[in-house]
Amino acid sequence: MEILRAIERADALLPNQYSLDEKLCWCDEVSSEIRRNIIKQYDIIETTIDKNGEIILPPDITYDLIEQIIFNNQIYEKQDFRSLNPTFADSSALTGKRLSVVYLSLPKPIRDTDIRGEFNTGENFIEIENAPFYEGDKIQITSLNDLSEDADYSSSPSAYIIEVMDDKIILDRDAIEAETAAKLAIRRVIDDTTVIDSAPYDRMYIEYILAKIALYQHDYSGYNAHMTQYNSLFAAAQREFITRSPLTSKLRFKNFSIV
Repeated sequence: MEILRAIERADALLPNQYSLDEKLCWCDEVSSEIRRNIIKQYDIIETTIDKNGEIILPPDITYDLIEQIIFNNQIYEKQDFRSLNPTFADSSALTGKRLSVVYLSLPKPIRDTDIRGEFNTGENFIEIENAPFYEGDKIQITSLNDLSEDADYSSSPSAYIIEVMDDKIILDRDAIEAETAAKLAIRRVIDDTTVIDSAPYDRMYIEYILAKIALYQHDYSGYNAHMTQYNSLFAAAQREFITRSPLTSKLRFKNFSIV
């Protein structure tokens, strides 16, 4: 199910005044919980040890997400990290040494990106420095008479971004006219889907949104009812995933790609 469809269904069941950004944050919470406790996906990075004997990690990889460390052709599970302390005691000898870190990969927050300004354009590119878009994003583009007016995207062209450069984005087709200092509004199309995309488990998102709305409206009986439904669906999905999983105590699989 598309995330926006889940939000629309929740809004139809319980009209409310809460913003799209708030509801997208609630959906992010559900996605993160599913990836932490039901469908775990892993990734791997190569990094180094600094002069203090500390493993250098990007800011978005926290200690609680780390699953394994691979160092000197040996795998250290998280419960065995304490055995690394003697190994890393002589930090001067290890400075700059490379190792791999396997970590739980959580879904990225859903991005509701909408920008406006004056841009130089070609038929298949828009000059934007440090564009807040990623490759693969679908965007809509509409012309403005004035940057302060509301943007109407109802009939605006759309295109996929195939490359993001420092000073421009490249589109997959000729979507706009070449122009200098064109006044444009550009938004990312929110086409994200639920992490579990099959019924009835995708309904977890709807129940969670309804629970959050009820909570902030001080409707605690409604909150408890929707959280009961959410927890029931979550537990059922968890049981089914374990039942259908081929994992045993002797067969171990990890799905991660080498970066």
